[in-house]
Amino acid sequence: MYSKNNTMILSHLKKPLAQLIVVTTIIRLLIANLINLGNDEVYYFTYAVLPDWNHFDHPPMVGILIRLFTFNLHCNSEVFVRMPGIVAAGINTWIIAHCGSFIKNRNTGLIAAFLYNSSIYTSILSGIFILPDSIQLTFWLAALYAMLRCIKATSPAEIRMYLLLTGLWIGLATMSKVHGVFLWSGFLAFIAVNHRGLLKSPYFYISLAITAVVVSPILFWNFGNDFITWRFHSERVTLTEQGINLKSFFRTTIGQVLYANPCQVIVFVLMGKELVRKKAFADAAAVALLLWCSLPIIACTMLVSLFRDTLPHWSGPGFIGLMLIGSAWIDERFSITSRNIPGRLLIASIGVILFVLTIGPLLIRCYPGTMSPKPFPRTGSGDATLDITGWEQLLPAFEKLRNDNIASGKMSRDAPMIVHKWFPGSHIYYHVAYPLGMRTIGVGNLEDLHQFAWTNQLYGHIPVATDAWYIAPSNDFTDPAENYAGQFESIEKAGTITQRRNGRVARYWFIYRLKRAKRQLGYQIDTTAYIF
Repeated sequence: MYSKNNTMILSHLKKPLAQLIVVTTIIRLLIANLINLGNDEVYYFTYAVLPDWNHFDHPPMVGILIRLFTFNLHCNSEVFVRMPGIVAAGINTWIIAHCGSFIKNRNTGLIAAFLYNSSIYTSILSGIFILPDSIQLTFWLAALYAMLRCIKATSPAEIRMYLLLTGLWIGLATMSKVHGVFLWSGFLAFIAVNHRGLLKSPYFYISLAITAVVVSPILFWNFGNDFITWRFHSERVTLTEQGINLKSFFRTTIGQVLYANPCQVIVFVLMGKELVRKKAFADAAAVALLLWCSLPIIACTMLVSLFRDTLPHWSGPGFIGLMLIGSAWIDERFSITSRNIPGRLLIASIGVILFVLTIGPLLIRCYPGTMSPKPFPRTGSGDATLDITGWEQLLPAFEKLRNDNIASGKMSRDAPMIVHKWFPGSHIYYHVAYPLGMRTIGVGNLEDLHQFAWTNQLYGHIPVATDAWYIAPSNDFTDPAENYAGQFESIEKAGTITQRRNGRVARYWFIYRLKRAKRQLGYQIDTTAYIF
């Protein structure tokens, strides 16, 4: 129970909620300006360049919002590209605080806001970086709030309204990332077990129909593209016949713990023990609903990881419900004066995120050279920090080299850039080709090109007897002589650009001239085979 002193202190946290949103937003803006876009982020920039009803690997929402927040691609700096996620993180802090207030009280909501901003996944991965998750979490939280209000509403008008809103928010969450459908599976399971009366409401089925209408562009797009999204994702999650993969399982499990923040995971474990013992510390129906909307996606990710490689952030939205239940548990047990375990875990969780937010950018920006031991020509290979730093050094050096080659007649001004894989191709596109107005042509396998197979519809192909540029970063080196053997009359080394970090060599970019294509090149998405 709360002491009078505890209640008085936490009751004054209404103003700190606004302060928390302002402070964390400023921190995110600063960090977003300090580090380059990552592999995935530059890839999703291509979604904004070529809007569509759906894309090869994800629905269109992230691309739509990037285009909106960059003012129709007129402001393409890292901060503006990341702005949808940064703004969403502030909105999400507000929504989760209201969810927490609804399931218990205002103090729970404020604690939930602090937990949200101290999770690596919600605060950094989806709060600073621009990913489909960054957009989805807003709709995921809105859907949870609508469901919570629906199951507690007593007025038929309120029940109808929140049912319809649930369908809308789940639809938009799915249009951000397809695993938004886990929300419906959780809500349906909860209704079947705890609230069967909703099945009699026609508005429940209208809500389902709203979701179906909202996500229908995904289906229509796949009808016209041989259901490529389905086939791509099924290959990522289909269980193989190679047996148990414990390495993948432990890597995913550890990743989930780190992304969630280890201190928060301890909260979830202690909270779970009390739930098993049926100790009440929050509204029982709300807890049941949140568990149904949380545990399945976490369990599904762990199950798939037993058989094939997965990414731990796949289950990230599932931890939102656990945060809310954990906030109620902390609120019930919190004591400032005695500094008990819940209070220490909350403070430790905040300490972890502050440490990461401080050390991470310093390491990325200031580490001398590269952390990789790989020798030349693969300098920097395996150093993940190079994905998000140093790319600004490439453009001016390449532009000078390109202009010199154009002036000497070695290359024409309209020679395109050629990429063979979505990464590092997306970096080359965002940091070099797009700002220089160069056509970027994807030449390779669909499984490697992903969205670049579709951007060929925008940029065309490489005609016979024409030249192209190719850039190979040393940390992800691919020799064009091997990659495009027999496709050009000659492949010439045009130069080497050196990236330095804190005075030491971190990476090289090898620049090549691919001379006189022997045939038309460029993946043609409207055919069953690519031209290569």
